[in-house]
Amino acid sequence: MEEHGTSATSAPRQGRAATAGWEALTETERSIAHLVSDGLTNRQVARRVSLSPHTVNYHLRAIFRKLGIGSRVEVARHITHSA
Repeated sequence: MEEHGTSATSAPRQGRAATAGWEALTETERSIAHLVSDGLTNRQVARRVSLSPHTVNYHLRAIFRKLGIGSRVEVARHITHSA
């Protein structure tokens, strides 16, 4: 019961979504990923891309899911290794 729900949400997903990688990101997600990797907060990113901080957070969660990662630091690391 609890075990199933806990394990599914406690770690980044690693299946098919993680293998899609950078190519799976939309242009908006790529822009947000670059700004996040530069150290900007969600509020700062939102101002730069003319979105609400809530929408930036939504895109950031999608980036995490698609890349199979779980933090802003890992976004920056991924961009550094992809360049």
